[in-house]
Amino acid sequence: MKEIVAAQDLRIGMFVCELDRPWLESPFMLQGFLIEDQPLLDQVREVCRFVYVDRTRSTGDAWRAEPESPSEAPQERAAALGAFQVPHEARRRPVDFFALLRALRSSSRDNTVAAPDQAASDIAPWLHIYPDVLPARPGGVGEAHPEGYSSRSPAHPSSRPLVAGIVHSKRSGSDGVARDEPRAGGGGPAGMIYAEPAVPVEEEIVSALPLVGRAQSLLAQIAQDVQRSLNPDLERLRGVVSEMVLSVARNPDALLWLARLRRTDQYSYDHSLDVSAHVMIFGRYLGLGDEAVATLGMAGMLQDVGKLRLPVRLLHKKGALSPREYEILRTHVDFSLQILAASPHATPQMLDIVGRHHERCDGSGYPQELKGDAVGLMAEIAGLCDVYCAMTRERPYGEAASSQVALDAVRAQRGTGFSESTVDQFVQCIGLYPVGTLVELNTGEVAVVVAQNRIRRLKPRVMILLGPDKKPNSYPHTLDLLYDRASATGAPYAIVRALPPGAFGVDPSEFYLA
Repeated sequence: MKEIVAAQDLRIGMFVCELDRPWLESPFMLQGFLIEDQPLLDQVREVCRFVYVDRTRSTGDAWRAEPESPSEAPQERAAALGAFQVPHEARRRPVDFFALLRALRSSSRDNTVAAPDQAASDIAPWLHIYPDVLPARPGGVGEAHPEGYSSRSPAHPSSRPLVAGIVHSKRSGSDGVARDEPRAGGGGPAGMIYAEPAVPVEEEIVSALPLVGRAQSLLAQIAQDVQRSLNPDLERLRGVVSEMVLSVARNPDALLWLARLRRTDQYSYDHSLDVSAHVMIFGRYLGLGDEAVATLGMAGMLQDVGKLRLPVRLLHKKGALSPREYEILRTHVDFSLQILAASPHATPQMLDIVGRHHERCDGSGYPQELKGDAVGLMAEIAGLCDVYCAMTRERPYGEAASSQVALDAVRAQRGTGFSESTVDQFVQCIGLYPVGTLVELNTGEVAVVVAQNRIRRLKPRVMILLGPDKKPNSYPHTLDLLYDRASATGAPYAIVRALPPGAFGVDPSEFYLA
C-alpha cells in the first residue's frame, strides 16, 4: 500500500503517509497529507530525506490503483474488504443540506423525535439516493435495490476500524485490553488505511437522529431514578448505544454532528452524549471491536452520573473552586461507582473506565493517583475525550473554546497527563476541523463543518452561515472545499481559522435542533 520515495523524487499529487522522523518533530499539522503545491513540496524536501507515499490516496499522475487478482470478481473483492466501496465522487455529490436539517427540525418539534420511517418520509425530497452506489442486499454489491428498500438502513458493516492496516506491538493494560502501539513514525499512524464512510452523512443523520433522542430520554430517566434512590435501567441504554456503534461504523460524522449541535437545557446530558460519541469514534478509529466500543460509549454517558449526588451550587459555581470544594467535587467518581455497581447490567470493564477516567499517566489524577499502564487504555480514552469535550462546550463556569485551542491543550498534556501515542492518535482522529466546528473562510464568510474529508483534512464540506459582511444567510448553502471552487476574488475557498462556538453571535445549533 505504501512505498518509500526519496525527497528529491517527490512530486505534486503524492499522498505522504509517513515521514522519516516523528510527526511532532516536523512542521506539518496533519499526520498524512496530500502535496498540492510547490511550496509544500519544497518544505517536505527541506525537512525530510525520504518519505512513505500511498499511491492509492494520491492524485493525478501519482495515483495508482491497487493490484487486482484476476481470479477475484468485483463482488468478492468488496466482500473481502468487509463493506461495499462507494465511489469518492459519487459520495460527495451536493445535497441541499440546509433543507434536510430544516425537515429534521420540523419532524422533531416539541423536543420529540420522529420514528425512523416518518423521518425518512419527511426528508425524502431532499435526500438524494443513488441506487448504483448504495449497499446492495444479499444478492451482491452494487445491485439495483428491490422496490420498497430503504437506503436509510444499509447492511451491517463489518467490525472493521475506521483506520486499518496499522503495524502494532501489543501489551496489555491493567484493564485487560490489549494496547496497540504503532512502531513506526514515532507514534504516528504509519501505514494506516482509512475506511471511507459506508453511507453519506445526510443519510446517516436520519438514522442516527432517533438514537440520539432515545439516548437523551434514557439519560433523563436515569437521572430521575438516581435522585429517587432507584437502580438505573442500564440495559435499555446499552441497546441504544449498541445501535450508535453501528452508526459510527457507517459514518462517524453523523453522530458527531448530532452530539455537538443537538442541545438540551441540561449541560450534563449534552456533555455525556458528546463524550460518548467521541469515545466511540476514537475507539473505533484505534481498531477496537464493537463490544469494546459499546463499553466505551456506555462509560462515556455514565461516568459523571455521581455528580447528581453533589450540591447543585457547587456544580454551577462560576469562580474557582476552593480546596475543600475541589475535594467534594472529586467524590463524584465514588458516587458514580456506587450508583452503577448497584445495577446488574454494569460490567466490570465499564466500572473500571468510570473509576479511572480522571486518572492521569503521570500520577496527577484522582482518586487513586495511578500512573502509566495502571490507568489503562480505555480509561485514558475516556479521560482524554472528557477533557476535549468539556473545553469545546459552553459550561456554567466557562466559555467554549475552539477545537484548535482544545487540541492544543490536549497536546500540552502529551507525555504527562496522557501517553504520547494516545494523544497523537486522537489529534489525527479528530482533525483540525471536526464536524460542528465554526470556521472563517478566506472570503470573510463564516461556516460550520458538516463533513470531514479524510484524505484532504484541510478541505471539509461546510455550510455557509454568514456572508462576508457577517450577516446571516437566510438560506445557508453547502460548499465542498475539496473541489477548489473559486471565490469572488478568483482564489479558491479556504479555511483561515477555527472559531469558538458563539463567534460573531452564531449558534450553529440554531440551524439544526435548538
